[in-house]
Amino acid sequence: MDYQNMSAFDDPINRLVAELSSASGVVDLQPAFFRFTLATTTALIFGEAVEDLDDDDQDTFSKSFDYASSICAIRLRLADFCWAYSPSEFRRSCATVKRYANHFVQRALKDVEENGEDEARERHLFILDIYKGLQDPGLVCDQLVNVLIAGRDTTACLLSWAL
Repeated sequence: MDYQNMSAFDDPINRLVAELSSASGVVDLQPAFFRFTLATTTALIFGEAVEDLDDDDQDTFSKSFDYASSICAIRLRLADFCWAYSPSEFRRSCATVKRYANHFVQRALKDVEENGEDEARERHLFILDIYKGLQDPGLVCDQLVNVLIAGRDTTACLLSWAL
């Protein structure tokens, strides 16, 4: 997948349209947009959408990501005192999100090893571009989580606000 390939949006857009067209009455768009942007962001940065995972993994990742994001918003308001609010569920959720991100980093590196860089770049371009600069899977994982946070929430909120 290259950065210009828009096919990563096909399935999430089709699911979003199907979800909205089957709804009746007043529809809260924000949850639908959060699911849509999580699918597109993970597809772009991980090389595959979170919706491609089995249902249990998808649910675990999504719930952990949502919970960790909500606690981060609270901690952001605490500024220098963010350390004072760190519930155990928050730490578990962060570890879960990081474990999934690490899974995709390891998958991309294994793909390079098994199939060569050119073929692996078709599926894992973003991860391999970051790895090329950092040469550290742990740092790549951290960067992926940062991009995921930025790409998912801001885009979903913008879509909700615009519509």
